Amino acid sequence: MESIVEPLYRKVRQDIVECELTPGRAFSEAELGRLYNASRTPVREACRRLEHEGLIRIIPFRGYMIAPLSVAEFHDLEEMQLIFEPEAAALAAERANAEELEEMTALASYEYRVGDRTSYREFIQKNYQLHTLIAQSTRNKRLFDVVSNIHIRLMRFFYLGLPFDSYGPALVNEHIQLIDAICERKSEEARSRATEHIRMAMDRSASLLMSAIRFGEAVFDASSTLDGTIPNTRSRARRS
Repeated sequence: MESIVEPLYRKVRQDIVECELTPGRAFSEAELGRLYNASRTPVREACRRLEHEGLIRIIPFRGYMIAPLSVAEFHDLEEMQLIFEPEAAALAAERANAEELEEMTALASYEYRVGDRTSYREFIQKNYQLHTLIAQSTRNKRLFDVVSNIHIRLMRFFYLGLPFDSYGPALVNEHIQLIDAICERKSEEARSRATEHIRMAMDRSASLLMSAIRFGEAVFDASSTLDGTIPNTRSRARRS
């Protein structure tokens, strides 16, 4: 059964993260089974795992719903980054091996091309790989699981249309400074660089996100994102 569930789980998760499955969309087990050519038992198990990751909600006696996105969730995830990722960076400076450091350096230098959708989507993937590799190099599986889940959930906002077109050089510079500190085995500097990077990302995303999502509500119907643009919505003050 695991040989059936695992690829199904990974495919559905990928489609949720890349917003091929629209946030807020409801499904029955039978509908998901038809969509992915799978029987109900593996669908049920895959959805149970995705619910645990916060990507699917189970609706008793009715089926499933792709977890909607909200400003509240985005800010919660950013706060979790501030709690966990600076410590991961500090531990990585102590524990990462030479192969991991080499891979971090390569990932940190990738810069997307403004206006190139494919390049931007590749950056989203490489950003995920970089941050989770830092967490992996701590040799703390629980910490890795937390950081991975944070970034999996953040990626949905970026795939759905939250733009960072003008920030490519800044992001690369922050990544390189962080990885340089890790490579030089400077734990405190790595912690500081990670904190600075996350706070800068929070500042950049604040105005963009406020123009895209209503506070505490589901976001973006399918028709509003087909061209990759941000729909016009009311803005509210950012939560302190």
